[in-house]
Amino acid sequence: MYLKSSLFLCVLIIEGATMLNADAVKNVEIPIKKVSLFSSGVGYFEHKGVLDGSIELTLPFQNNAMNDALKSLVIYDPSTSAPFVSYPSEETLKKTLEDLKINLSNNPTIPQILSSLKGAEIEIYTPDKIIGKIIGTQVNREKNYDELSLFVDNNIKIVPLNNVTSYRFTDAKISDDFNRALEIALNLRNENMKNIHVYLPSNTKREIALSYVITSPVWKATYRLDLSDKNPFLQGWAIVDNAGNTYWKDVELSLVVGRPISFIQPLYAPYYVNRPTLPLSIAGFAEATVFERGYRENKSSYDKMAMTKELRQDRYDEISEVSMDMESLELSSPSLAQNYQTANTNDIGEQFVFTVKNPVTLERRQSAMIPLVQSHVELKKVSVFSAQKFLSGQIANPSLGVELKNDSGMKLPAGPISVYEDGSYAGDALIEFLGQNEKCLISYGDDLDITGLLSQSQNSYISLVKINKGVLHVTQKIVYEKNYLFKNYAKKTKNLILEHPFVNNAKLIQPSKYSEKTGALYRFEIRLPADNELKYTVKEELPYVNTFSILDFDIKTLISYSNNKEIPQNVKAAFEKTIALLNNISDAENRLNAAQKELGSKESEHRRIISNIEAVGKDSIEGKTYIKRLTALDDEFEKMGVKIEKLRDDLAKSQKVYKDYVEKLNI
Repeated sequence: MYLKSSLFLCVLIIEGATMLNADAVKNVEIPIKKVSLFSSGVGYFEHKGVLDGSIELTLPFQNNAMNDALKSLVIYDPSTSAPFVSYPSEETLKKTLEDLKINLSNNPTIPQILSSLKGAEIEIYTPDKIIGKIIGTQVNREKNYDELSLFVDNNIKIVPLNNVTSYRFTDAKISDDFNRALEIALNLRNENMKNIHVYLPSNTKREIALSYVITSPVWKATYRLDLSDKNPFLQGWAIVDNAGNTYWKDVELSLVVGRPISFIQPLYAPYYVNRPTLPLSIAGFAEATVFERGYRENKSSYDKMAMTKELRQDRYDEISEVSMDMESLELSSPSLAQNYQTANTNDIGEQFVFTVKNPVTLERRQSAMIPLVQSHVELKKVSVFSAQKFLSGQIANPSLGVELKNDSGMKLPAGPISVYEDGSYAGDALIEFLGQNEKCLISYGDDLDITGLLSQSQNSYISLVKINKGVLHVTQKIVYEKNYLFKNYAKKTKNLILEHPFVNNAKLIQPSKYSEKTGALYRFEIRLPADNELKYTVKEELPYVNTFSILDFDIKTLISYSNNKEIPQNVKAAFEKTIALLNNISDAENRLNAAQKELGSKESEHRRIISNIEAVGKDSIEGKTYIKRLTALDDEFEKMGVKIEKLRDDLAKSQKVYKDYVEKLNI
């Protein structure tokens, strides 16, 4: 269905292109009636007018706008079923110039042009008439001029080019190409501009519309804020640029704040794809093939299937025809020419639109300032001390500013603000995008009547101790304290807003409340008495938990925890018992080590006695004495072995008691 419809549409376009009668087509211009400029850097332009009969419309675009125009061009003509759009290809002029018999693409000189036409017949006057075929040109270095070599009446004739008063090619084709090349070269001088031609064949009078989206200068907002009166006044202007080549006359102008997805795709330049080169298919020998036998369904089922297929095809053709009718209806939908309602402000999806009340007239390549908003606004004068901007111990002045509420009845785009007070310029400020009834802080200078001094400190304490199955959990809290000292030298009370950067995951302890919170800081509202000082303290607590296995503690660590005054008494008691059990292990280890040391001493004595017996002989008086001592040592070895084994058992029992106690410890 889709392919069939598309093919039908393409045929219509091709036929429209070939059947247009140049004498019957009028070339007209239709004015721009609607412009929407986006803060994202594109503009929507809509031409609208009443046409009669077949029309050719010319739309001029800069080269860098051609891709956007081809991507977004919409044509609404209720009486044209086959519109046709044509434009010069990016390569058309240069390629055409290169394909002519006379190539002027590289700005050749007369001698170079003549040399490129070797063999062509030319008629020149010196002032005598000479007709001959061009052999070439060369430079006469002695006389410093160019010469033309011609083949004339079977002779070669050399003609100084500075003597030639006129040239004419006898071949009409070359003359035509020369004339065409000069026209193209003239067009190439304005390579930055291209024309899109829209052909609308019809025999009726009707209203048509064309629209497109192209790159446009971003429109800018700028404001003036007058604080002089009791009712502060905000005035806003929009700066717009008509950067195109079309005159805006009585245009409905809309200014859009938003971030629509917008991109450029290279549709204008011809695009070629690489195709694979395949070897020639040369017929070879045919191989014998054996086909498997098939089984056919009974006739009634087969006929039913075939009939169903025919009905399905008929239904397919019917749906295709209906689809084409629907596509024709969609092409003639008038909604394409009605993007926005005429209103001061409204929201289009997630975008905010400001439509200028009065039509706008602006010459091409001209800019203008257009009133955006004029309104009394609610505000409060404040001084803003931003602590993150200043170092501890550094005396600084807060910013002079206002807390502005947008009760103008419209959303305000981002832009600069020039502030005036007491009939004079007071400073500049900036605002981000501000929604209706939203508040924002703006600053336009330093408040020299106020100084601020910051000092800070931090400390920590244990807030909770817990033991669970031998694992010690110690919760500590770090207290971050910042002390501010403000001095107001003015003779009147001042409103100060303190911007205090908070510690992530910390709890605000002092003061208990804040007036506003952003993603990085607290704001506190402070009243500064006239000609006086004020101290202001901000405290935050940040808890963190350390986890330890008590079995990994040595005796010194356990003693340290048991002596810590921040540790609860029941936890201290558990640590004291743990220390006692660990001391039992230490005592058992000492006893075992002493016994093993004693056994080692006796083993050394045993080896020494054997060495002495070998030296004096076992039958000597000394040898017999050594043998008696050796026998006694064997009895002592047996007793020491039993003792050491018992000491090892005692150590294992002490270790088990300690481990069981610690692992079952829950406090």
